[in-house]
Amino acid sequence: MASGLCAFHRLLLHSILVLLISALTPSSKAQTIPDWDAAAETAVVFNTDFPGSAELASYYAEQRHIPKERLIGLRCSKEDSISRGEFESQLRGPLLQLFISRHWWNTEPPVPSRPESPAPAAARPEKVRVLVLMRGVPFQIRRAAQNPKQSQEDEASVDSELAVLGLTNPPIQGGLRNPYFNQQARFPHAQNTTGLLLVGRLDGPDDATVKRMIDDAIAAEETGLLGRAVIDLALKTGAYQEGEDWLKNCTDTYRRAGIPVYIDRTEAVLPEHWPLPDTILYFGWYTDHITGALASPEFRFKRGAIACHLHSFSAGIIRTHDQAWVGPLLSHGAAVTFGNVFEPYLALTMHFDVFNKRLLEGFTVAEAAWSATPALSWMNVVLGDPLYRPFGKAIGTKLGDGPDRDYALYHGMMQRLAGEPDGHIKTALTEFAEKRQRPRLLELTALLASLQSKLPQALDLLEHAESTAKEPSELIRLRLYRAEILRRSNKADAARTLLRDLLKDDQFKDQPSRPAAESLLKDMGG
Repeated sequence: MASGLCAFHRLLLHSILVLLISALTPSSKAQTIPDWDAAAETAVVFNTDFPGSAELASYYAEQRHIPKERLIGLRCSKEDSISRGEFESQLRGPLLQLFISRHWWNTEPPVPSRPESPAPAAARPEKVRVLVLMRGVPFQIRRAAQNPKQSQEDEASVDSELAVLGLTNPPIQGGLRNPYFNQQARFPHAQNTTGLLLVGRLDGPDDATVKRMIDDAIAAEETGLLGRAVIDLALKTGAYQEGEDWLKNCTDTYRRAGIPVYIDRTEAVLPEHWPLPDTILYFGWYTDHITGALASPEFRFKRGAIACHLHSFSAGIIRTHDQAWVGPLLSHGAAVTFGNVFEPYLALTMHFDVFNKRLLEGFTVAEAAWSATPALSWMNVVLGDPLYRPFGKAIGTKLGDGPDRDYALYHGMMQRLAGEPDGHIKTALTEFAEKRQRPRLLELTALLASLQSKLPQALDLLEHAESTAKEPSELIRLRLYRAEILRRSNKADAARTLLRDLLKDDQFKDQPSRPAAESLLKDMGG
């Protein structure tokens, strides 16, 4: 690739550098959405009979400055799953009475059973809009009806049922249309949400994981969440096309926001040991238990990461390190994940694209998740600090050090050149990366070219990055990415040659991602 620039490009690059040396300006979205002190309207529920639950609740309240009088200890089952009767007597009934007795809600006259209105509420939240359930509170309500009709099931997640705590006659069979779904307003300013709560759950494989989730969310808010997104398509069609579209829409959202994206375009999940450094956002589907790259022992999300793998029953088990998806994702370092405790039906699960739009607009995790979920009184759970606001401050407001600087620079250039042709953006990124000897920035530019299906450009950029990279972990990743793009470009022979040379190179013999090269070569016929 030619390194020279025309006069226009040089002037353009100079203007970019001047802007990036100074503090980067927050995005207009993050500046203009009304603020909300969500912690001041949060209550925390723990299970007094579950070891560690009270301690975690106190720790969270202390970190988020939630008053002690907002901590609610209830005696409830220590099992993951409870009956509808147990839910009513141990959770819903006591909580509803407490909300009223403490004047957290003003009650309103009763409303007819299951009205057609989208907001059939009997209580108006005045002092509490967010409910946090701590590890130890059950998360499944078992089915009572036998052989129910489709969408008339009476099983549900505890969390989704408590989201409609303020309804006079909450539905038992089937779900209820979520009036907050796809609203662009923050929750206190949304329409027709009277009587609804944003419910989040701080739960996971063990107490240490939950405490780490709390710490990571707060730390990421302070430092900024910088890194790359990973999208894992499954090439679904027909009735499943909607899910594929959500994932593709997410890539467009990330690109416009200046977040580099690695996208896997194969039917299978990302292969084992595939290198995915600095992953802050992961969305994919459709396997029942964690496998592939994210299950590899060496894989670790970046601090504060948000990750979800869509599958029925993905949250049927939560307190585990290696079963289903939500527990293992948390064990690999995610701060937030989502899932379904029973079969949710695709259309009623959280819409990934809506969630990511809201998140990048500066919403809290709870606001983004519930505004992306079409149904209440249904199957979903939100695991992680619901008050976590990873993009409340604009991406890249600080340049940072090391890899973070590359991500901040990439974001800044993408934002400030948003109206320029793609070629100008990539030329500016490339010139800056070469001048400053920043191979990672060249790699991120290659991901952009690959995302746009400009594969020759991506290959050229990866070779440039490799020429300045020094660490074996960087070099092997760049060659693996290059081999994959060669395969996509119908250049299988060149890809096989590259992989064979890689496997012969002694500097890579102890690299964790070396088995990925072996697997890719095997898939290509050796």
